[in-house]
Amino acid sequence: MATLQKIRNRGVFIGIIIGGALFAFIAGDALKSGGSLLTNSRNEMAEIAGESVNIRDFQNRFNHNIEVAKLMSGQTSIPSEQTERMREQTWQQMVQEMVMNQEYEELGISVSSDELYDMVQGRNIDPTIRQMFQNENGTIDRAQVVATLQNLINAKAGTPQKKYWLNIEKAMSTQRTLTKYNSLIQKGLYMPNALVKNLAEKGSKKVDINYVVKNYNLIPDSTVNVSDAEIKAYYNEHKDLFKQTESRRIDYVPFTVEPSTDDYKATEKSLADIKADFAAETNNIQFVELNADNDFNAYYFKKDEITNKDLAEFAFAGTKGDVTDVYSENDTYKLAKINEVKMLPDSVKARHILIRPVNGDYAAAQAKADSLKALVEKGSRFDDLAKANSDDQGSAVNGGDLGWFTQGKMVQPFNDAAFNSKKNEVVVVLTQFGAHVIQVTKKGKAVKKVQLAIVDRKVEASNKTIQAAYALARTFAGNNLERDAFLKASSEQGMQKRTANLKKDTKNIPGLENSRELVRAAYNTDEMETVLLNGDNSAVFEFGDKFVVAILSDIKEEGFSSVNDVASTIRREVRKEKKAEMMIAELKKASQGAQSLLSVATKENLEVKNASAISFSSFQIPGAGIEPNVISTAAQIEKGKISEPVEGNQGVYVVVVTNENTDEVTDETVKAFKARLEQGYQYRTNYQAFQALKENAEVIDKRYKFY
Repeated sequence: MATLQKIRNRGVFIGIIIGGALFAFIAGDALKSGGSLLTNSRNEMAEIAGESVNIRDFQNRFNHNIEVAKLMSGQTSIPSEQTERMREQTWQQMVQEMVMNQEYEELGISVSSDELYDMVQGRNIDPTIRQMFQNENGTIDRAQVVATLQNLINAKAGTPQKKYWLNIEKAMSTQRTLTKYNSLIQKGLYMPNALVKNLAEKGSKKVDINYVVKNYNLIPDSTVNVSDAEIKAYYNEHKDLFKQTESRRIDYVPFTVEPSTDDYKATEKSLADIKADFAAETNNIQFVELNADNDFNAYYFKKDEITNKDLAEFAFAGTKGDVTDVYSENDTYKLAKINEVKMLPDSVKARHILIRPVNGDYAAAQAKADSLKALVEKGSRFDDLAKANSDDQGSAVNGGDLGWFTQGKMVQPFNDAAFNSKKNEVVVVLTQFGAHVIQVTKKGKAVKKVQLAIVDRKVEASNKTIQAAYALARTFAGNNLERDAFLKASSEQGMQKRTANLKKDTKNIPGLENSRELVRAAYNTDEMETVLLNGDNSAVFEFGDKFVVAILSDIKEEGFSSVNDVASTIRREVRKEKKAEMMIAELKKASQGAQSLLSVATKENLEVKNASAISFSSFQIPGAGIEPNVISTAAQIEKGKISEPVEGNQGVYVVVVTNENTDEVTDETVKAFKARLEQGYQYRTNYQAFQALKENAEVIDKRYKFY
């Protein structure tokens, strides 16, 4: 088990390699059989590169990853949120493995056994192995590597150590194969020196400009007509702009479960019935813990800290043991009892010595704290003892001084001890952090404060109320199973019909708790004429405090949006182009014979603006925004010359360069510029190469059928 513990201790780095990296495929050969394991289409959860993926193969891979995660962490179970992340990670692993393995095979890329040996104990140690076996001086203990490998080889199949090692080997091989592929692609990239020099020279020139802009909003939209023929022509010419991912839209009617008048009365009565018992109770804290929705609050309130004015008057006019009548706040009924009345300061200044328990031995920690308390009481200096003994290093350097703090800033036992002890009194108290030796050195002015014991019960819908809401939803669904009836009834009955746009991987619909089942229902049918059914073949879904009846309203397949769906977007673009044509003509006319930009601005009633240090590589123009056409024009026109009108994103511009500076472009400058460009392309290569392969593989994701 020593090897297992060593790997766990180094598990952060290894975990990234094995479980976290996008291309770290840690599973075995579960998918090699591909579609041959498919018994029927009901079990098909995906199609990747023409190969069918069975849900059982995916689940085996997922279970394998879960077991690896447990082994890495030493946990016996994985939290639900982490489980969901690992399910998504497993999917990404499978997609990338199936897509990339085809490419590796075609290109003849692999990792030989000799390479693997070299990565483990040869001249080119893999970072994973280095992390596991590196000494404090940064060298690799090769003897330890060999000994560990020998133990692993001799271990029985299926032991945790062997599982770890096989996964590490798989991860290293996969990562090395990917590195080879990426290197192959990167070395195929080439940037001609002439192109690099041209870009460097353009980027070295910086200009200051004056400009005027005629904004498109100066022409009212109502004055520019766009015909259906123009919309269709624009769509055909720019179809690639209107690619869409798949999505589905549902309309649904929620029936919210809300407490009834009877529920309010019942909750109020339940508190009224225990008032006498509460008044007679001597252990108020225990009574609250047994009867209230919320835990006992040990805070001592000043009068102005109690927001309920009636409660504040009661608390500071009454005496210990008094109980209020039942009162309500925010859909909650309450009973309040005066638990304690004390004169306490708002803040105290204290110092402490913390003794942390070793191996959970609180008794030993308290014994040491008690001995330190005795030393203080016999005259030893508190600050010297704190510096020598306190495990709270943040305060130990200051002799244990914590400064001033207000009530509630410390954990409750510490807080109670500090605010209830006398000045300079030394007390010992236990908290979750250990044993504290506490001494209050200064106290603020004492004022009257009250501690309240409050029994609260939130008004909840009864079973009768829940059944009534369900009956309404069931009746609505039963009477309006068909699409037309659903839409008509929801409108005529004034119901809050809502819409949700869904993707296959949508986990929850906003406002509907744990609503993945409704997403799956929307994707498990193409029928838009009848209401959706849940797994029990019922038209009523239940999500938290809502019952829902829903209908599938629209299906968008991956591809191109229809011209009707994007007509409004196209209309805006065509209208802008028409405005630009008109404005260009107007500004050309105003520029004819003009000696200055101010002359053009005066004719068009525009303001001359300026911007400085604009270069060909600038992202935006200060004060104007992202305007690539204007930037390109400014970087190239002759100084002092009025430009032709330039169509921009916000309007039509006319530009004049007022000043220009050009940095010297040397061979070293070009070389450094080329290195930066190549580095940027190389960073993009890893991602974009895979995305291209993935798109070509035509991945069909059907996980929605199962999760």
